[in-house]
Amino acid sequence: MYDIRFSVTENLVHAHQIEYLQREVILADVAQGGGWICKIDEMYVGYGLGIHIPHALLGGLFVRPEYQGRGIGGVILDKITEWFFEQGDAEIELTTDAGSPAAQFYQARGWHECGHDEYGQLIMKKRKVT
Repeated sequence: MYDIRFSVTENLVHAHQIEYLQREVILADVAQGGGWICKIDEMYVGYGLGIHIPHALLGGLFVRPEYQGRGIGGVILDKITEWFFEQGDAEIELTTDAGSPAAQFYQARGWHECGHDEYGQLIMKKRKVT
């Protein structure tokens, strides 16, 4: 996961996010059951984490740059979204860099901008369609 996370060239790690990269924190996030990783041949190429802290939060979605544009991120996002909604969550939140290709990726998949957090990152949300 670290190798994938640090391979990306956008949405770089912000100072306030460093604590979330600690091994124990990541293992606790993964233990919640909302994580997926994509492996092609012998290479891990993308992953995503859905976590409750306590609300539903997309804790990260990253695909190696050389594998972007192949639908991997969309499949991982769909898996996480389905997992949250199956858990009974009605709304999911994420943060990303405003104006980034990632923000456009989420918007194209039905996520809506909802302001900015205290660090200046764009807050986006998606509601379950009933």
